[in-house]
Amino acid sequence: MKDVAERARVSVSTVSHVLNGTRKVSEETRGEVLAAVEELSYRPNLLAKGLKTRRTYTIGLLIPDIQNSFFTSVVRGVEDVALSRGYHLFLCNTDEDPGREDEYITELAKKRVDGLMVAPSARREAGVRRLGGEGVPFVLLDRDVEGVDADIVGVDNRAGMRLIAEHLVELGHRRIGMVSGPLDKASGCERHLGLHDALSDLGVGLEGSLVRFGDFRTAGGRAGARELLGLPSPPTALVTANNQMTLGALLTVNELGLSVPGDLSMVGFDDPEWAPITGPPLTTLAQPTYEMGVRVTRMLLDRIENGSDGESRKLLLEPWLVVRESTAPAKRPSS
Repeated sequence: MKDVAERARVSVSTVSHVLNGTRKVSEETRGEVLAAVEELSYRPNLLAKGLKTRRTYTIGLLIPDIQNSFFTSVVRGVEDVALSRGYHLFLCNTDEDPGREDEYITELAKKRVDGLMVAPSARREAGVRRLGGEGVPFVLLDRDVEGVDADIVGVDNRAGMRLIAEHLVELGHRRIGMVSGPLDKASGCERHLGLHDALSDLGVGLEGSLVRFGDFRTAGGRAGARELLGLPSPPTALVTANNQMTLGALLTVNELGLSVPGDLSMVGFDDPEWAPITGPPLTTLAQPTYEMGVRVTRMLLDRIENGSDGESRKLLLEPWLVVRESTAPAKRPSS
């Protein structure tokens, strides 16, 4: 820093203020300091900085499926905010495995990350429960954990399922099927109950025989759709609880030679990039995934930088229905 100060003809304290953002410095002076930093290839000693501030300026993000476009969009929002605030990100893929998740939590805590964002692999996850006792600031993403009082950023799953239910009932559908996510995941449970309660309120109901439980993966959507569409009296509309199971259901529909929406109306939860180019374009419930990543990171950094005192915060972002051509009025039964 002394070399940078000499090159920029300023004090060492001014260099420190420019690099750490601890005091307002004129744009001209800031430019001279940054130019000197670049010329000298200066890299701050983060270890020394960490010893002084008791921070490592690293944070961790645990997601259950790195191949799911929902989470990759969230990661982009997380990374953009983290880098803009001077933090670097450890990204861990738990593969929906509580044991793997617990191992990552243990290792990241050993590395003294300043905080964690976790999309839990289960509603009763022991590793997340342990975080509170270890004093590591953390925020839950997309899913909560039973008995854990923590900050969380997610989407209003129940409100989203109500939008889907209202849309299908308005089109005259009464036999509505669902490929639900697993009930041991908070998001799977909320979406299942959300559709069940919304249809009940609309006087239609969700028949148990028209529900299959998948694993949030393509194979689960494929198997669930095949069972439902093979029933003697199959549903006239099918709701899938995430984008990968939607893809699996579409593969089954194609294999069975069915037409959408002629034989079956379809609605997917999530709005992946490929939804507008399916044949026909897919009606979906869109989520503000990038914004979710932005908000969860800001919430975590606020806890890290301002302390963990105060009540936990729950932020549920609003989804919206994107109506395309995969939903149509239900056919009237022939007389």
